[in-house]
Amino acid sequence: MRLSARIKCFKYLVYAYVILISICGGAQLVIGAFLLWTHKQYAPIVKNQFWEPFAVLIGLGIISQALCYLGWTSTSRKQRCYLGLFCAFLVLFIVILFLVSGWSVATKAHLIVPAEVAIETSFTEFLAKDNTNDQTHIWNRLQRDFRCCGYNGIHDYKKNKQMGFPWSCYDPIDTKVFNTGCMHVFVKSIEMNMIRVAVVAVASALIQSLGIFCAIQLTMLLRRPTLMLPNGDNNHSVRVKRTRELTPLSPVTIGNPTPHSSSKPPIPLKPVVPRVEQPVMKSSH
Repeated sequence: MRLSARIKCFKYLVYAYVILISICGGAQLVIGAFLLWTHKQYAPIVKNQFWEPFAVLIGLGIISQALCYLGWTSTSRKQRCYLGLFCAFLVLFIVILFLVSGWSVATKAHLIVPAEVAIETSFTEFLAKDNTNDQTHIWNRLQRDFRCCGYNGIHDYKKNKQMGFPWSCYDPIDTKVFNTGCMHVFVKSIEMNMIRVAVVAVASALIQSLGIFCAIQLTMLLRRPTLMLPNGDNNHSVRVKRTRELTPLSPVTIGNPTPHSSSKPPIPLKPVVPRVEQPVMKSSH
């Protein structure tokens, strides 16, 4: 395959690869925004903790779109320098995605204790202020949406005989009380969101790793081609030799040949015979 045809083929492969990166970046942006929005609705219960992986996922989605712009423009203009920069940033971006995935898994493993302490403190404040009848309170919304009741269960309300079960602990369909405690349900929800971040990061890294070979190959093909001749010389050495051959010889060069000049003796100059004009004879009348 000719060089121009190979460049054209890899150019369209890089275009498809850039579109794939854009789709992955859009998925990271949408999923990260959705997870952050759902977490922020109940974030005061856990003292506004554990939101960082969702925000990082959003930031990575925005960065991937910027990388797509760099890859598309450098490919369309065939700028080898910017294509190499695109490949370097892409490798770094893939490494960061794997690191974010590991960070999310580590956060999931260590969030149980601080989450339990924060939830217990928030539930104690909820009971102390007697906000069980406030329909807009965050604990009533949590119990209604997660179908749970109390910190560990309905026994948390039974300890206070003057306080009955809040309306959010009842199932609106069959009017039964939810038996599950909100602490276990809410912590499990946060852990699942951390796993979702890790899965999205790993999947994006693997998908974006598939086409990086095409971008690297196109960068290498855009180098200035070197023509190899049968005698082992390349076109650069041929150009140098041709330039030296076309350079006019001066008397100094002829008398003192340089080490790069030919070893053959210089060709002697032929003597030039001066032209003698014949006198014109005028005829007399």
